[in-house]
Amino acid sequence: MSNSEAARTAALNGAVEGGRWVRITGLTSVAGQILNGKVGQVLNTTPNEDGRLQVKIDGDTSSGKLIKEANITDVPRNELVKTCRLSARGEGSVLEHKVLLFPKDYSMFTNCNPKGDSPVMARCGLPLAVKQVNPYKDLSDFGATDNQRATYLMIDPITGFAPYQWQTKVGPVLVYRPDGLDLNFYDMVCVNTYFFEIIDLYAREPGAYDPMKWVNPTYFQRIVRRERDQFNWILNII
Repeated sequence: MSNSEAARTAALNGAVEGGRWVRITGLTSVAGQILNGKVGQVLNTTPNEDGRLQVKIDGDTSSGKLIKEANITDVPRNELVKTCRLSARGEGSVLEHKVLLFPKDYSMFTNCNPKGDSPVMARCGLPLAVKQVNPYKDLSDFGATDNQRATYLMIDPITGFAPYQWQTKVGPVLVYRPDGLDLNFYDMVCVNTYFFEIIDLYAREPGAYDPMKWVNPTYFQRIVRRERDQFNWILNII
């Protein structure tokens, strides 16, 4: 498999960026016992001379802890959740979004608003959290930080406008379900398609329409079913 094919497969099916996910176990010191059970990412593939790996632990603000291989276990695939990273315009990604894997008990799932961050999707019965993340490359060029799909996710259900901070210089974002359920590649395609369709409806004369006619679970699911049936996609959001 070529690098491009591998990248596409990872984008569609899920990949772990920054190192494999592990769980800390068996530490006996007072400080170490606090870390037992926590998840983290292994940041280096080769242990140091003491047989320790650098692990970035969820919730820890340091650059990582040095932990022996005997005290980490890989998080099983069935405990990893699919999320979607939406690229910024200047990242030049072949695919506009890709799937990244995170442990189900990662803090971003357990500490977020259960209603998510997208006002429209909350009303559609699919709460989605939207988190700005670091870019893959420099985005200093004009317009490079634009992310139209992220902006759409944050629009007001009544006006169709996103808050100012979500209109410009948005950058890449991670989109995920607060309940820790999968959001796969084609789920995100359906969500994007829904927004592309309804955004034009807001262009009508103000007061001449009722946005609640299209910001509701029935309307959203109708579009999702249409996309699923047309392309025979396997979805998690229906």
